[in-house]
Amino acid sequence: MARSLLVEVVTPDATVFSGEVESVVVTTPEGELGVLPMHAPLVARLGKGQLRLRPVGKEAAQVFTTEGGYFQVAEDKAIVLTDSAQAADAA
Repeated sequence: MARSLLVEVVTPDATVFSGEVESVVVTTPEGELGVLPMHAPLVARLGKGQLRLRPVGKEAAQVFTTEGGYFQVAEDKAIVLTDSAQAADAA
């Protein structure tokens, strides 16, 4: 069985996504950062850009536009804390 990563995308108003994903790509001020299950722990600052989540068993990514914030990975859980996360078309 393939491993997955539990991801939560949280804004001040609501949790806009919570679920198991195969991969996460966030935009940092230095560029894009990709994370797979079993990634080393990290904390990163988010820049303005895209957040791409590939839900388990799905071909298409779920895409959000974010406006900064923070990204944390610990064990097999990732949390995106952002001021804004608007759904966007998959690229």
